Amino acid sequence: MTIVAISRELGSGGTAVGAAVAKELGFRYVDREVILKAAEAHHVPAEKLEDVDERRLTFWERFDEEKRRFVVFIESAFYAHAEEGNVVMVGRGGPLLLQGVSHALRVRIMAPVEVRVRRVMEEYKLDQRAAAARVRTYDREQAARQEYLFGVDWTSPEHYDFVCNTAGGSWADYVDFLVFLARSRRYQPTPESLQKVRDLSLASRVRAALAADAVTKNIDMGVTAQDGVVSLRGVVFSPAMMETVVEVARGVPGVGTVTTEAVEVPQMYPGPIM
Repeated sequence: MTIVAISRELGSGGTAVGAAVAKELGFRYVDREVILKAAEAHHVPAEKLEDVDERRLTFWERFDEEKRRFVVFIESAFYAHAEEGNVVMVGRGGPLLLQGVSHALRVRIMAPVEVRVRRVMEEYKLDQRAAAARVRTYDREQAARQEYLFGVDWTSPEHYDFVCNTAGGSWADYVDFLVFLARSRRYQPTPESLQKVRDLSLASRVRAALAADAVTKNIDMGVTAQDGVVSLRGVVFSPAMMETVVEVARGVPGVGTVTTEAVEVPQMYPGPIM
């Protein structure tokens, strides 16, 4: 049930290494499958989800409720894959989403900029200037996106168990080391760590259900879960709306008890329109 979650830079070789690690371990390899799972579950075109997943949101897009819902759908699909275990997952901010899960090997694969530019030139048949521009754009987009979603610098080593610089050696060298780590006792699941993933997955499914419901889709509700007990915290405009939120949450498979901590904000009467 081990999880290998990889964040990689463009031109670092992270995708190739991740796929090879999955093959060596006999694990499922998950990359774009997260998008496809979210698209199927919520009847959203995969292209729209990919647009939100692969680039930073502009300042105004951060207030776009549709795009906020798309992010929730993607995270729910990610946790669904993680809950199944025995999986190598690349991208989607996986190491950051799995903070605190002891059987998740959280890896960052990187390389010096000049090495990445050279690889991008070879892979995409670009000249040096175009390849450098693509690498810079990727870095800028990812830094902004991860900071917006998680409030952290995604390049900081503190968020990972292992940072892999692929500047030298062969892919096989890095694959062997990651396979060794994944098979080590350190990253084997415990009842507590498995429950942690189940809790994260359940909370994400509740958030997705709220985001998909026609009545509650624009409510930004904090959701946590522990052993089937779901806690909701947020701002609502009426007791009736809170009741609807609770009803939607209770309809999610796996939810036992729902507790609430809501702040009710009365809707102001604007007075007659002159």
